[in-house]
Amino acid sequence: MFGEKFQRKYALTDQGVRNTKKGTFWTVIVNLVVMGGVSILYLVMSGFMGALTEGSPLPGSAIVLGLLVLFALLSFVTHLQQYKATYGLVYNEVKTTRLSLAERLRKLPLGYFGKRDLADLTETIMGDVNRMEHVWSHVLGYLYGAYISTAIIAVCLLVYDWRLAIACLWGVPVAFGLLFGSRKIAARNAERTKKAAVRVSDGIQEALENVREIRATNQEERYLNGLNQKIDEHERVTIQGELGTGLFVNAASVIMRLGVATTILNVAGLSFLGLGVEPPAPEWGSILSSARMYMREAWHISLFPGIAIVLCILSLNLLGDGLRDALDPKQKR
Repeated sequence: MFGEKFQRKYALTDQGVRNTKKGTFWTVIVNLVVMGGVSILYLVMSGFMGALTEGSPLPGSAIVLGLLVLFALLSFVTHLQQYKATYGLVYNEVKTTRLSLAERLRKLPLGYFGKRDLADLTETIMGDVNRMEHVWSHVLGYLYGAYISTAIIAVCLLVYDWRLAIACLWGVPVAFGLLFGSRKIAARNAERTKKAAVRVSDGIQEALENVREIRATNQEERYLNGLNQKIDEHERVTIQGELGTGLFVNAASVIMRLGVATTILNVAGLSFLGLGVEPPAPEWGSILSSARMYMREAWHISLFPGIAIVLCILSLNLLGDGLRDALDPKQKR
């Protein structure tokens, strides 16, 4: 996975590959810790359901509180280590890359610079390296860590219950299909954005080199208008590229989050049709099904289970986002 082809593809040094491995490792640990938090929620809900249906005792509050405290500590520590492995180590890689490019340019003959556009060289050293920095810090460790952790979680779910695994993970292949299918569009948008950035750099470079001639011929307004047009064009192309790429990325993100939501909806739907949980076990779908007979006399009987399903799905998504923001050190920079 992290061989020579990977190193050449992302222009990494040997130390950069080792840093990517560290970031991937800690990303896997973070994802597994988050799944541990979900397991705590499952334990609590299972205890409540057992108390309602079978009269079994509720889980001890001390045990639940201890597990929550342990989960919070593990989440903070693992997120901190992930931050150091992905962001902290990347800055040295960026410094090494820029120094190696500068050293390579220093050894080139002067005729090379006469044949090449200085704006293109500037964009390569500054803009391209900045974009690679974003890939090294925000993409590689998270992406490959997501691959590995998703595979681990999928295997665990398949061992536990293959039907539950399909219900929870159906969005994974769909989301990956969207992401991989949009690669050509993303590459085309990136190329257009780069060309627009080079035109802006070329305009600034030209104005700086000819500032005396521009002032002597009173052409400041014309040059500024031309430069503003290039900047506006760059902004327009960048926004279009972000919108085109973001559409697929956000769609994939939404689909990935629908796993638990669709599981709840599937269980409620099967119970509504009489194919799920059997009475007297309480279940929102079966309550909705039973309430159909009383819609005219007591409409509120069917209202509250529906509201409960919606609030449960929404609260799980908000809880996940809140825990990520609260325990992620990257949000506290």
